Amino acid sequence: MSKFHIKKVSEVDKKKLFRFYQESFNYKNDNPDILNWRYRPGFKSFEPLVLEVDGMICGHAGLIANDLKIKDKIKTGIWFTDFYVKEKYRSLGYGKLLTQEWMKICPIQITLCNDLSLKIFRKMDWSYNNKFLRKIKVSNLLNFISIFKKSKELEMNTNNLGNLKLEDTNNQTISKLVNESEKLLSENSLGIVRDENWFKWRVIDYPEKKNIFIFSYKDTNIITEVKIKDGFKILNIIYVSKPIKVNLSNLFLNFAKNNKINFISFISKKKELISINTPWSKKLNFAFSAEDSSIERLINEFDNIQYIDSDIGFV
Repeated sequence: MSKFHIKKVSEVDKKKLFRFYQESFNYKNDNPDILNWRYRPGFKSFEPLVLEVDGMICGHAGLIANDLKIKDKIKTGIWFTDFYVKEKYRSLGYGKLLTQEWMKICPIQITLCNDLSLKIFRKMDWSYNNKFLRKIKVSNLLNFISIFKKSKELEMNTNNLGNLKLEDTNNQTISKLVNESEKLLSENSLGIVRDENWFKWRVIDYPEKKNIFIFSYKDTNIITEVKIKDGFKILNIIYVSKPIKVNLSNLFLNFAKNNKINFISFISKKKELISINTPWSKKLNFAFSAEDSSIERLINEFDNIQYIDSDIGFV
């Protein structure tokens, strides 16, 4: 009979863990600091878990700790991220065991997940809704033809931005975002706490900060990240301070075309944060669980979840 152990990542050999990340998450970057950064080390002392079977790492349950404002009180919750069990070990109960152990870390758990992961969460009596969407706007049709599919460099031309203003990615810009975020949160009884600690971790300390571009347009601030996947250049809109209207969306489309960006991608919901006509959208399951059932009902009312909050922006 196989022997299994569930351990904290700090209890596992780092080289062995990194090889698992590369194999399981198709992680091609050779910088392990990025994956360590992803789990917000040092905040609340929470750690991802790994599953070992017969001494081999075959499963993983990541997390991002985040403070939440619920009924005007600050509670800590954890995002369930990077959940994976190797195919050979699926349908053997390991996914459920790993999830059960992970849920002991913190009394409030939330996630944006696919249908496969949702099946496990539903077995654990998590609640869920489908009001969030991942949307994709094609900004350069020519790149669907293989001869034009040549995106390899992330260099960006930030000239000719029109009414868009490119902000410096520094502490001064972060302070402005923090003040704005805290003001908006003060006006609501529910929300995700995006304070100075959070913004500095997510933007300033990001190991690939060079790919982050922060824009402002009138009284709206937008954080974007550019990446290349499968030869396509993608602009992920990972955070917007206010709903994006038509004029601003057109500015981003022009920016994308000038930089040979193939897709603009963002998270939205039925009451959209971003209004860009998109031919493609993919349902995202927002699942959540809490030991206090009254808190669980309130979590369902969160309406401002964006790429920047969960791991969905890294996909």
